[in-house]
Amino acid sequence: MLIAHLTDPHIGLGPGQIECDIKPVLALRRALVHVAHLRPAPEVLLVSGDLTDSGHEADYQTIADLLRTQLPAPAQGGPQVLMVLGNHDLRAPMLHTLAPYMPVADDAPEGTMCLHATHGDLHFIGLDTVVPAAPHGTLDAARLQWLERHLAQAAGQPVVIFMHHPPLVSGMAVMDSHGLLQGRAELGQLVAAHGQVQLIAAGHMHRAITGQLGGAPVTVLPSVSHQLALDLAADGLLACRMEPAMVGVYRWTPEDGMACHYSYVKSFGAPVPI
Repeated sequence: MLIAHLTDPHIGLGPGQIECDIKPVLALRRALVHVAHLRPAPEVLLVSGDLTDSGHEADYQTIADLLRTQLPAPAQGGPQVLMVLGNHDLRAPMLHTLAPYMPVADDAPEGTMCLHATHGDLHFIGLDTVVPAAPHGTLDAARLQWLERHLAQAAGQPVVIFMHHPPLVSGMAVMDSHGLLQGRAELGQLVAAHGQVQLIAAGHMHRAITGQLGGAPVTVLPSVSHQLALDLAADGLLACRMEPAMVGVYRWTPEDGMACHYSYVKSFGAPVPI
């Protein structure tokens, strides 16, 4: 199975709001076209939050229109699309417009949009890490208890967890202060106890980062729109860089497990045979 992953399109971020030449709608369209042309075709597309910059319903409608026009429907060989929200998103308008891609669990903690879906032999668990009106994320007791129940339902079966705020410390001081500030250790314990979590996929950092938690790999994908400069100084500042966007392409089989590839959206020309 191939799983595609994209994150942080920030639709609605306009000129002048940030000192970079950002064109979020064009960037998302290009990323979706890239996904549509991957071969073999991905069976699942994960979108890990910050779909919009300000949570406006019109921006979610733009995303819905792009998904409809740039990707084949699952019945025509397109991927099953699954989404979680990020700190720039708003739950109500996002769910109102993008509900088909957010199958919120009936028992999700009140006020959250956690989801649990299956595709083939894999369970996909989407965690809502958002704290309303705050840049940082959390996994509080209610969300951790929900996750524990759903991992128990998938006991002995392979699971992919995806979320917006990554469960790692990157060394980018400002972003870490806006990271997952509660529940990382407990999440690691649940992942280790389950023993079959194949991958934890996240966004938020606007950089490619790899780590591990509870014995499972953690992959953080760059934004499809714009990146943050790598600055690991203790007093580092946030700065935008127009580094190339990437789409995660994750290959999973029961025999071989998970292998994570990262495919540039920008074309670098036709491959040259060696």
